[in-house]
Amino acid sequence: MERFEEFDNKLFGPPSNEHVYVWRYMDFTRFVALLNSASLCLTRCDQFDDQYEGAVQNKGNQSRRGAYKNEITDKDSVSPEQLSAVLGSLWKKYQHQYVFINCWHMADYESAAMWRSYRKANATIAIQTTYAKLRNALPDSCHIGEVNYVDHQTYIKDEKEGFFSVMCKRKSFEHERELRICYVDSYEFQQDSKDSSQFLGEPNTRLQESVPVDLQVLIESVRVAPGEPTWLVELIKDTIIRFGYRLPVCQSNFDEYPLF
Repeated sequence: MERFEEFDNKLFGPPSNEHVYVWRYMDFTRFVALLNSASLCLTRCDQFDDQYEGAVQNKGNQSRRGAYKNEITDKDSVSPEQLSAVLGSLWKKYQHQYVFINCWHMADYESAAMWRSYRKANATIAIQTTYAKLRNALPDSCHIGEVNYVDHQTYIKDEKEGFFSVMCKRKSFEHERELRICYVDSYEFQQDSKDSSQFLGEPNTRLQESVPVDLQVLIESVRVAPGEPTWLVELIKDTIIRFGYRLPVCQSNFDEYPLF
């Protein structure tokens, strides 16, 4: 069985500048939930919208084909297409239902693209910290690293890359400059792996994992989306105080008119 920890140095090394700003964009309700729980919410890897999330490429498929074929009772009558479909389903269940993820944007400045993506919701907020503070806020059970952006049409995953698939996305998402927190439910992963019959059983029902953090230490500032009304800025300030925090809040100046 692959061990997540074996890939720590390769996948989860620090960026060249450990004090680079990192941002997490969210709507007001998620921000209140963050304050209320004092925890980062990690989503299970197989619950993201992108169908390529955690995709396994051809080399990995070939190497696992024989092993997973043993899980199919009538294996001699299985076509290559059926086997590929079963293989994909089994591998996602085997690995990705135990991996939980929390995503951040890494950049020195606010991102116009990220504001646009999250402005679909009302009352958008970005919390800002640094890579170093985020890493130090996490327990040892969490790993943090930069997402790798690959061409899924040409890239072939090597078997030795193990959990690399949960840290790669398509190049069309490269503008996100994503920093990803990963947590693996090691106990459940190992228990499930001991019994091969589990592969074809019911999937893990837990969709999220909460990781407690000290928000007062973690968050350097709270930015309110450009164009939001002043009363919302004041409401956010009051909400933060009600939860017992003292965090700097300011309105993004992204849309300010230039001085000619």
